[in-house]
Amino acid sequence: MIGDANGVSLDTLSASSNEPRFIITERLIHWSSALCFLVLLFTGSLLYFPSLAPLIGNRALIVEIHIYAGFLVLLPLLLAVIYSPSHSELRRRLSELASWSASDRAWLKHPTKASWYHGGRFNSGQKLNGAFFLSSLIAMLLSGLVMGLYIPLPLSDRQGATFLHDFGFYIMTIVFLGHLLMVIRHRGSFSQMTFPR
Repeated sequence: MIGDANGVSLDTLSASSNEPRFIITERLIHWSSALCFLVLLFTGSLLYFPSLAPLIGNRALIVEIHIYAGFLVLLPLLLAVIYSPSHSELRRRLSELASWSASDRAWLKHPTKASWYHGGRFNSGQKLNGAFFLSSLIAMLLSGLVMGLYIPLPLSDRQGATFLHDFGFYIMTIVFLGHLLMVIRHRGSFSQMTFPR
């Protein structure tokens, strides 16, 4: 169990409410997207690092899997938003995740001084993590399209897309590993995201 300077536990943010912290739709979106992301990370590593080349039996198949996973990674969220009513519980929760209060912005400017938790289901760090992964996945998808499709673009644009894709790979890997460390440290939050037996 963890807490900030105010003694608030991340593992028990919803303990005072009978409402579950994550509804079933949120969990389905999270785990299906996470599965696609892990496939992207694994196949991308096989394609990027020459030392891993011997592990690839069929490079063309790895490339194809990587492309399909890239198209699928944002599909669960997109379908959930499209097919959920505007007044649905999922829309309300996504709106809360995307909204930044004055306290959240203060934490973003001074993360070591301001409190990361200001009430609600998500703290400032979780909002930042969600915004980072969504924007990064969109950027990786767009740069991947430029790299993979024969679009008549200047060479500099194609090189820029390759640089963005490579740079995004490193940054997203680092943030993902940080996410795993937070999961290990705050197991109460992880149990709230898993499916009840």
